[in-house]
Amino acid sequence: MIGLFSPQTRNVFLLGIAVSLFCCAGNASAQNYIGGSFSISNTISQVSSSGDRRNLFGINVAPDFGRELGERWAAGIRPTLGFSCNTVGSQNDYVFSLGVNPYARYQLLTAKRFGLWAEAGPYLNYSLSRTRSEGVGGSYSNESRILNYGIQVLPVLTYHLSGHISLETRLNLFSVALNGTHSTNISHTTNNAQTSDTFTCGLSATSKNILSSLGDITLGFLYHF
Repeated sequence: MIGLFSPQTRNVFLLGIAVSLFCCAGNASAQNYIGGSFSISNTISQVSSSGDRRNLFGINVAPDFGRELGERWAAGIRPTLGFSCNTVGSQNDYVFSLGVNPYARYQLLTAKRFGLWAEAGPYLNYSLSRTRSEGVGGSYSNESRILNYGIQVLPVLTYHLSGHISLETRLNLFSVALNGTHSTNISHTTNNAQTSDTFTCGLSATSKNILSSLGDITLGFLYHF
């Protein structure tokens, strides 16, 4: 997958991984931690336009392995794995995703058990989606392969429940990112394939009600050894 984007971007990503791993391994007095986030959902609803029933199932796993480097610095790596299935009538949409995110974070503020951090690091995510429909004319399948890569800076809020356990929230709705996308769309009905490359950068923020933005917030926990 790394060969799908430019040498400059590849070098930046590999440098970020090397720096994160060096920080995790290079401080013998630092404190290790492990944790992450896990989510599973299953939603059944009615599609008003067709009257068919929609069944959406999804599961996402993001373990977190890291090390505290003194009182204010921490570094680690966060692999991700996800799967979803969206069924409407005779059509099924499957999405499988796999990614990795090495990072470093710095604690900006502390207030009793709360901590506000600034987190930065490169990320790489590959997703494969397929659409399959059964009908009178048989079956057809469309396929999409998407590679996302870039560097992101975002705030993280932590809360220490005890000396060993803490909760954290990564506020993706406020972030600065450089992002590239390489996508390939394949139609098995026409045996056609189209590829595209995009690159974006900028600030991500929202003024929407926080309840409508929960998809941009991830909740997780950490256990400190």
